[in-house]
Amino acid sequence: MPKHKLTDAFVKSAKPVNGKLTEYADTKEPGLCLRVSPAGVKSWTYRYRLKSGQQKRITLGKVQDTPLAAARTLVVNQRAKVASGGDPANDAKLERLEAVEQRKRETVQDIGEWYFRECEAGRHRPNIKRPKRQSTIDNERYYFNKHIVPAFGGLKLKSLARATIQSFIDELADNHSISTARHTRVLFHTIFAFAQRQEISDINPVQFVTVASYKPRERVLTDTELKTVWQTLTPPVVIAGASISASVAYSVLLAMVTLQRRGEVTGMSLDEIDRERRLWIIPSNRTKNHRTHVVPLSDLSLELIDKALAVRSSESPYVFPSPRDADQPIKPAALTRAFGRMKKALDLGDIRPHDLRRTGATNLTGEHLGFVRFTVSKVLNHASDTGGAASVTGIYDQNEYLPEKRRALDAWALRVLEVVEEKEKSNNVVTMR
Repeated sequence: MPKHKLTDAFVKSAKPVNGKLTEYADTKEPGLCLRVSPAGVKSWTYRYRLKSGQQKRITLGKVQDTPLAAARTLVVNQRAKVASGGDPANDAKLERLEAVEQRKRETVQDIGEWYFRECEAGRHRPNIKRPKRQSTIDNERYYFNKHIVPAFGGLKLKSLARATIQSFIDELADNHSISTARHTRVLFHTIFAFAQRQEISDINPVQFVTVASYKPRERVLTDTELKTVWQTLTPPVVIAGASISASVAYSVLLAMVTLQRRGEVTGMSLDEIDRERRLWIIPSNRTKNHRTHVVPLSDLSLELIDKALAVRSSESPYVFPSPRDADQPIKPAALTRAFGRMKKALDLGDIRPHDLRRTGATNLTGEHLGFVRFTVSKVLNHASDTGGAASVTGIYDQNEYLPEKRRALDAWALRVLEVVEEKEKSNNVVTMR
């Protein structure tokens, strides 16, 4: 076995001797070897001797994944294990056996839990290397624990037939809602696809399970309803039979004025706000389309943010901190539940927080304000209106269409004030078509 003081340059240029598998022993870190296959594949190995005198070897990883410095650190750690009586090769064997046993799990609940762990590690799909968002995992877990586990948790996944799953989905649609059925079907399909990749199931029977279609929501709040929501949720909130904190109330009002998604509003942090430029910069890890979204802040938006900060009970990096942990924001569900309590107490009918976005968008494109739909799509951060070369440009140009978005949101804020204060349209509002 050739010996060499390994360097990054040597590792990069090393070749197999005479076209045969070759190991280069490192003279700096005893036991570390650079292994080069006849095809030129390079990996790190660690050779060691147990106290019994038995010689062993373990693989530390491929060179492309593990730099030389990291490989040397791994050897130091493994040598410490050997010195204390351990056997790294045996430990690796036990880990492999444990992994095999894990893959033998066959019940719906076990495979589902395995899937969720892989989501957190970013290994749930072969073409995606980032972890799934925690909010998405929490939402999927809700449908999994609420509906799938009670019905099939203890059964073997591959024993489920299409007809059984179809009957289950139909029952959800009939006894709960079409939305519940659709979400549960998508999750079931995803878990089966995961099981296929792990060679647990040969087929995905959910592929042919259908769910009745439903009519998309078109609910737009009237001026009267918009005024009622605003006035009711302007702190101090006093609603008979419904308790809503000032912080949560301000989050609803801010969602109304900025037209952003509830999770983006409730998770707003102080470091996302640029007061000098009057901007709210939502990072890509918090947006639905995974792209940084810049939201111009109107005078009304900044006023609501300041009022929300003023009612906080403690210092927090968030505008709407959780009452249980100031280092965490309130959950999007808190906004939805508060909105639900309000509409039930006031008998406002079937209105939902997301309807605020639709209401604002409809007003912006309507005759009163007259903005073009493309501008409104930028305000709402809809990815579907950015395609081709524009989608690539958008990755680098975070301020794309910023003037147009600012004019739109300023106009919408004035429109909200006109409605809630019953004022005539301000003379300084210019219709942008």
